[in-house]
Amino acid sequence: MKDNPRILIINPFGIGDVLFSTPLVECIKKKYPGGFIGYVCNKRAYEVIRSNPDIDKIFVYEKDDYRDLWKRSRVECMKRVIGFLREIKKERFDIAIDLSLGYQYSLLLKLLGVKKRAGFNFRDRGRFLTDKIDIESFSGKHVIEYYLDLLKPLNIDSGNIISGPKVYVSDLDKRAGDRFLAENGVGTDELLVGMLPGCGASWGLDAKYRRWDKASFAEVANLLAERYKAKIILFGDVREIELCEAVQALMKHNAIMACGKVPIGMFLALASRCALIITNDGGPLHMSVGLGVKTISIFGPVDEKVYGPYPPSEKHMTITSKVPCRPCYRNFKYVKCVTQKCLDSIKPEDVMRAVDKLLEKR
Repeated sequence: MKDNPRILIINPFGIGDVLFSTPLVECIKKKYPGGFIGYVCNKRAYEVIRSNPDIDKIFVYEKDDYRDLWKRSRVECMKRVIGFLREIKKERFDIAIDLSLGYQYSLLLKLLGVKKRAGFNFRDRGRFLTDKIDIESFSGKHVIEYYLDLLKPLNIDSGNIISGPKVYVSDLDKRAGDRFLAENGVGTDELLVGMLPGCGASWGLDAKYRRWDKASFAEVANLLAERYKAKIILFGDVREIELCEAVQALMKHNAIMACGKVPIGMFLALASRCALIITNDGGPLHMSVGLGVKTISIFGPVDEKVYGPYPPSEKHMTITSKVPCRPCYRNFKYVKCVTQKCLDSIKPEDVMRAVDKLLEKR
């Protein structure tokens, strides 16, 4: 391998998955500090890695934009695809790490002349990879550890240091976050707790199956305000505004409503000012972990050992129930449940016990 290889990483999935790959990026950069690392991701994930100093160039590929363009003009769509591929080709990558679990990207990389292509052989879709690891699903260990396994074909040792996601906040976003808090009457010495009653955009219409009860979120918010004099800031995607407003309506105290009002970069800045983030599992959890903020995360159908905070830490507490049917998200599929016992059996006092443990150590 070259002393300063040019390596492209491809991850078309959501924010959490992309953050799970940042320890992989970190290991590569430590091994080859003079190397060049490119990254292909969607436009939402771009916002959480654009300030990462280990990534030299980011290529944004938003498949929904291409699909919409295809419907309007197939010619224009093909022109844009060709332009995108030319941008990648001119960087002359030696190696690609394909995290997509499909065959399309590795086929294109082969056609673009990338000679070494490492990735997962999921359902025999790795036929265009030169170095592959057979998997049936992510289970038994964390996704980050699966991603780090792909260093082996590159003869890179991840070492004994267990690294979690890395997130960096730009100075511009920090200033915007400071202004937002000042405008909402939050002093620098006040206790600020962020809450996310939603779970991000990655599950689409099925997101409701990962959400803890809104009344329970409101009760925890009330207890935080009364017990710790905390100010509560409600975060969420624009599609979660109604949910956050419902939580606010159930609260005794006024929350700071950031849901649907701040872009991802500004969320990072605001979350970094919080003493604690309380959330369902999803991208915002891993952004908060990457910022080094204390977190309490509520996991229902998803296995926290595979998709939870990493590495395990007293700063990041997961709340689960002991119902025998969980986790029911397996092999990248979710079996819709009518009862949602795994979430309904979690009570506000369960979360408050974790709150007390984390905030008493401030």
